[in-house]
Amino acid sequence: MHRAPKPTPDGPAATIPAPSAADGAPAHAFTRELELRLANARLSNNDEQILAFVRSHLDELAFHTSESIAQGAGVSRAAVVRFSRRLGYSGFSALRAQHREQLQNLTEETRQNDADTQDQSLLSRKARRDVENIQLLPTMLGSRLEHAASQIAAAEQLWLLANRETHGLIVYVYRLLHHVRSNVHLVDPAFPDPLRDITPRDALLACTFRPYARQTVALTKHARSSGAAVIILTDGYGHKFLDASDTVLAVSVESPTVFLSFVSALSALEALAAYVARIDADETYRALDATDRFVESQRLMLEAGRPTGKRQKAPR
Repeated sequence: MHRAPKPTPDGPAATIPAPSAADGAPAHAFTRELELRLANARLSNNDEQILAFVRSHLDELAFHTSESIAQGAGVSRAAVVRFSRRLGYSGFSALRAQHREQLQNLTEETRQNDADTQDQSLLSRKARRDVENIQLLPTMLGSRLEHAASQIAAAEQLWLLANRETHGLIVYVYRLLHHVRSNVHLVDPAFPDPLRDITPRDALLACTFRPYARQTVALTKHARSSGAAVIILTDGYGHKFLDASDTVLAVSVESPTVFLSFVSALSALEALAAYVARIDADETYRALDATDRFVESQRLMLEAGRPTGKRQKAPR
């Protein structure tokens, strides 16, 4: 299991550039606060990574947690706490509270002007972050995605599990995989009882992102104890609910909005389904043909063609 690197010895005192006139008021004020606290601070390499991430995400800092900062900076949560204490705060919560207080102290006029500016640029900022998250996928997933696909292809039955907001993700990949495989089961969050039948010959694909659904973690543990292969799509490799035997697919879901962005998660799931379809082309053809016949007999589509939207055959 991946572990964050240990902090290296302290390096030279760090400074950050003075804010420009283009900076928003909250980032402007908090940058000055950081400058004062960094004046006599000596930062380790981990601290420098955290500082770089915080500095480039000041306008989102009020909504971050120590865990999301750690994920974004590529360090451990404990390193974020140490960084905060090195700057004189009792912990990351106190650092974040200082930033929130400065936001709240803005005059109503300044607050409204800043909100207007953020509204105008929100879509472009979100689009940039989503692109960045997607570009991280090859590095974060590596060969894990193909390994997960091979586990799914080898499974006698595939069980798909998620709860709350992430249930939509698992429903989507269920629809994709059902086009190419017939042994796929979607676990109903309100009635997960069929999961009692999972066996060592099966595989479980689960999705969970912060604040992490308790039921997903518990049912994943049940599947693991049953001997099934466990594949988990989540936002990091260091979570306590993960096991060394799991195939973990970690993706970044950071967003400049108050909501997580699942764009990269959807991309990873689409790629996973495509890998599964390529492993056994004959089985893929059979499943696609069966779906085609049913869709056409029920006249479910306005246009003729694959229900997947593709007219060509699955790649070998």
